[in-house]
Amino acid sequence: MHIQKNNIIKFLFVNLGFFIASLGITNFLGPAKFTAGGFTGLSILTNSLFSNISIGEAMLIFNIPVFILGAIIIGKKYAYTTASALILFPFYERLTYNFFKFNIPGSDTFTFKIIAVVGGAICIGVGIGLAVGFGSNTGGTVIVAQIFNKLFNFSVGNVMIIADCIIILISAIFLGFNTAIYAIILSFFIGKVVNYTMKIIISKEHYIKSVCG
Repeated sequence: MHIQKNNIIKFLFVNLGFFIASLGITNFLGPAKFTAGGFTGLSILTNSLFSNISIGEAMLIFNIPVFILGAIIIGKKYAYTTASALILFPFYERLTYNFFKFNIPGSDTFTFKIIAVVGGAICIGVGIGLAVGFGSNTGGTVIVAQIFNKLFNFSVGNVMIIADCIIILISAIFLGFNTAIYAIILSFFIGKVVNYTMKIIISKEHYIKSVCG
């Protein structure tokens, strides 16, 4: 009974993480037109260079090999939660776009871009931190980061910062450098918020175990 309750709590927090991260993408990254990091950025670049490949198809192409690698290195349970994430996260992105998208005037202004960096970093960082902290992920470079964490004990957030910055720079070469600097700053802060959120979750779990144990 305790295990079932624990699984339900984890499921709820993972879904909350997906929802919060999706809010950040819908209301900050999208309106600000930031060059995207992660596999989203790679997929946008692939679609721009090869128009016969859709963004969705490109995301699937990039996610499948790292998903398989993650399943082999981290385990079958990880494969199950990752497969669920690859379905749930796009669902929440579509949900927030259809029902929780705010009408934001002046999205091209410098002021909004600063707001987007801060708001996007908080929403996406907390969302990914919750998802990863409670045993799931949001696909893409998060899977890569978790593999590096498993093999070399690198922090998930720091690996994400490096991977996202590399992808942003590659995308900027082909799609322009106009917003790349904002995206790099955003990726840095997202990684830091992910680390901080996961640190809180881990410390809370240790505290609960010490009290109950």
